Amino acid sequence: MLLVTPPVSDSTETTGGPTVTPHIYFCRSPNMEDFTCWWHPLSNLTDGEQVTHILTYSTEQEANLECPDYVTGGPNSCHFDSSHTSIWTVYCLTVTAVTTHRNYTSQQHCLDVAEIVQTEIPVNVTYNLTNAGSDEMGQNALISWTYPVPGHVQYGWITLVYELQYRHVTESDNWKVKHPLREAQVELLGLPVDDYMIRVRCRAQHSKLWSDWSSTLVMSIPPKPSAGKLLVLILETGVGVLALLVMAFSLVLQTKRIKEFFLPAIPKSRIIGIDPVLLKKGNLDEINRHFSNFHSYRPPSSSEEVWDRVKTIPRGYSAGHGQSGHQ
Repeated sequence: MLLVTPPVSDSTETTGGPTVTPHIYFCRSPNMEDFTCWWHPLSNLTDGEQVTHILTYSTEQEANLECPDYVTGGPNSCHFDSSHTSIWTVYCLTVTAVTTHRNYTSQQHCLDVAEIVQTEIPVNVTYNLTNAGSDEMGQNALISWTYPVPGHVQYGWITLVYELQYRHVTESDNWKVKHPLREAQVELLGLPVDDYMIRVRCRAQHSKLWSDWSSTLVMSIPPKPSAGKLLVLILETGVGVLALLVMAFSLVLQTKRIKEFFLPAIPKSRIIGIDPVLLKKGNLDEINRHFSNFHSYRPPSSSEEVWDRVKTIPRGYSAGHGQSGHQ
């Protein structure tokens, strides 16, 4: 439950003198589920005189009931929670100041809860520029805000209506109005370059009581860069990009040099005095001549293979016999 401080009201009667009887000056329900009433206490007391204030109320069903809660709404108030609140029911209230000498009773104050709904103040008012047109066309701005207690409206008891006002900072009384607004946002079109002040309030759809105004938002519509400034910006951006590329290229070269310093190239295998092309051609005599400089090197020598002639012995021939056959 969120309660607001009641509006400041003069504690004197219309005659300008002290309050000779209590006076109920304001009642409010934020959501049609509970409500609070405030009164001005008796003020024409002698020094040291004690006084007690008692609020009583009646409905069509019951009479002479006392206030259920003197604490929640603060001093000189009576709060009716949801168990003591009924919509489309007329409440008639009076406050009696009880002193040692006599009692002082206020005039009767009757109300219907549906008629005293006063919503909370909208919060989080922000803006966002939404287009990139020329200065002559003006710029658009999306203004948005939130309701501080979503639970008051999510169950459908009340429907909110918003009003937005805005003006140039230099024009103190020339407010322009956007109303009625059903959504918690509105787009302002074609705003010239300047500083603006924006505020929002709301009320229940069937209530005449507006909330207080939100905190004022200051919105600045800046001038857009001219073509010359835009060209300079592009050139500056291009120079910056070029500088980055040069730095990156230099870093790559420097990295290559560092790598060569710490990791030199591995030399290829090579025999001094021998032409690699000669090895590829396969000229053996030339290769032997070059290798003969090495003392331990001997050129390979070729030799013919020796074959021994072997006599073939016929089948059936036995050793020790000249010839085999029949006698």
